Amino acid sequence: MGRKFLSIFVLTVFVLATILAGCSSSKTPESQTPTQETSKPVTIKLGMWSSSPAEKKIVDDQIAKFKEKYPNIDVQIETIVGDYMQKLQTELASNTAPDIFYLDSMPAPQLMSSGVLEPLDEYIKKYNVDVNDFEPALLSAFQWEGKTYGLPKDYNTLVLFYNKDMFKEAGINEPPKTWEELRETAKKLTKNGVKGIVLSADLARFDAFINQNDGSVYKDGKVTLNLPQNAEALDFYVGLIIRDKVADTPQNMGEGWNGDAFAAKKAAMAIEGGWMIPFLKEKAPDLNYGIAELPAGKKKSTMAFTVAYVMNKNSKHKDEAFKLIEFLTGKEGQQFVVDSGLALPSRKSMEANFKEKYPERAPFIDGASYAVPWQFGLYGTKLVDAANKACEALIMKQIGSAQEALDNAQKEVMQSK
Repeated sequence: MGRKFLSIFVLTVFVLATILAGCSSSKTPESQTPTQETSKPVTIKLGMWSSSPAEKKIVDDQIAKFKEKYPNIDVQIETIVGDYMQKLQTELASNTAPDIFYLDSMPAPQLMSSGVLEPLDEYIKKYNVDVNDFEPALLSAFQWEGKTYGLPKDYNTLVLFYNKDMFKEAGINEPPKTWEELRETAKKLTKNGVKGIVLSADLARFDAFINQNDGSVYKDGKVTLNLPQNAEALDFYVGLIIRDKVADTPQNMGEGWNGDAFAAKKAAMAIEGGWMIPFLKEKAPDLNYGIAELPAGKKKSTMAFTVAYVMNKNSKHKDEAFKLIEFLTGKEGQQFVVDSGLALPSRKSMEANFKEKYPERAPFIDGASYAVPWQFGLYGTKLVDAANKACEALIMKQIGSAQEALDNAQKEVMQSK
């Protein structure tokens, strides 16, 4: 009887334990809740401006690949048409802005300083993102008061485009490498109604010359437009037009911008970025041209135009939003940028891939290490507008010297503060 009772007791305990185990398995312990939460479907909105079909395809392809990796994160693209920044700021104010969105380097300080963006440093550390792989000039454009607010998605630098046929006819074997060579080369190329080089009255072009002359229009949070070395650089730039007469503006050539003048063979050289390549392919498909680094002054310098992905401070899914930013700006996402050739990959580790695929475009990449970001703190477009007016006044001979023109520009910016 004792053994029978023991057997019944053991059987009862086993059945009871099995029932309890079955009940417990039907409920999720608290310790498993976070894992389940992260596996729930989440929708992330990505904001971008209306651009070319080629750029839209890059983003579409990137997102499709991202979905393979994170099937529970749905990404919806919001294309903001019209005035991008104005509409974006309205959405941010009404708490309807996308979770992540494009941000150009120029207006970045306004948003970084206003508290509407989420600092990314915590996520960069959490997900072990190697920010040292980004070109310094690109990353610094999205850093404010010691914090990082954006990771650059791509960029472009300025280079010298030159007409190979015109160079050959003039007996010029290679593009100019210094300011003096630029002047002499332009002289040889200026004939039969063609100018040696087309130059726009735009700080986005002549600031490269200022930086090459050890100058700077904005430094350490201060406007420095009227530095003597800035005036010297602007005098050289404008002098090619008004003194040497080997250059002119696209408007004086009856064209809209530098690309038009170069494509129409009204100028043998032009200073532009990678956007010229698809333009020339469409506008002048038979044009025989080359690409070189910008001629150097006291040192080499060029401009870096970049856009980053930033995160909305009010995003309800910040970890998932950062995973998307990390992918888009990571090596896997950047491969789509390399393959397209539309812009340059923002990661240094991808530059060799780009050069291998597009060896003739190497000067764009080579300039990245000494490029200066296109950004002037909170002064932004006010500084650009004042500098452009100074250049225009010199070209139109409305003012006597570059120093006086930049003195006026400095005063204008400071008075509008």
